[in-house]
Amino acid sequence: MYLLRTVVIWLLNHPQNVLSLFGICTVLLLTTQKKWRRKKPYLPWLLALCFIAYVFVFIRFYDRIEALRPVLKNNTQENLHETSIADDQTYCFGIDVSQYQGTINWDELLLTKHPLRFVIMRATMGSNGVDAQYVTNWAEAKRVGIKRGAYHFYRPFQNSTEQANNFIANVRLREQDFPPVLDVERMSPFGEDNLRQGVRNWLKIIERHYGLKPIVYTGRHFYEHHLKGYIDGYPLWVASYGAHYKVEHLPWTFYQFSENMTIHGISGFVDGNFFKGSLTKLRNFGR
Repeated sequence: MYLLRTVVIWLLNHPQNVLSLFGICTVLLLTTQKKWRRKKPYLPWLLALCFIAYVFVFIRFYDRIEALRPVLKNNTQENLHETSIADDQTYCFGIDVSQYQGTINWDELLLTKHPLRFVIMRATMGSNGVDAQYVTNWAEAKRVGIKRGAYHFYRPFQNSTEQANNFIANVRLREQDFPPVLDVERMSPFGEDNLRQGVRNWLKIIERHYGLKPIVYTGRHFYEHHLKGYIDGYPLWVASYGAHYKVEHLPWTFYQFSENMTIHGISGFVDGNFFKGSLTKLRNFGR
């Protein structure tokens, strides 16, 4: 069942390949009709039926028609009006989660009104903390086929090398996963230079271990006053709520635009994010 589910989700996420397959089958039927026309006249009908079934499942999976949506268990009301600009060409929509979202219904998460393209989850905190829901969230994201990422919450009063080792000890990345993420939100009690040195040390250790440039998450104000010019070359994930023009001048790859979203499968609020780029670029990001 697990293998079948994986194959089905892959087919739904790669409609161009399925359409190519249907095209090849159609050409084969047309060029070999003398061989099957009398003994197997039902073949064109079977192909047409398979195509219609795929379109139906594809529409239901991506929630394009309201009448086709299945009944939800938690019946959460969504507030996804801000995601209307996520057209899978310019921007893709995703969320980030931690233990504060509690137990997530990942099957219902797929039924959000606007297709959810990625989830980034907290894995570790400081030199020895591990998010209580990380192991479950990490496995469930893979099961349902959502592109996933893991982040570390940086504690500036703790040793940066120990914090990097904590992340490495708990996070195993696959090729399709996002690069590691460092969440930096607080000033060091030992000063600004200490914070910058610690952040750069964490980034270098993680980059050397995983062979990928980590992503840096931080607030717009914090970035502009404390990190700008010191994390150049690393993808930026910036948080800024309110008018979108506030981040237009920033070189962001990810943009957290809300902390008060509600979607199916999660009780309570969750953060909403955009990825700058097409769905294809998102799927290949970090490879």
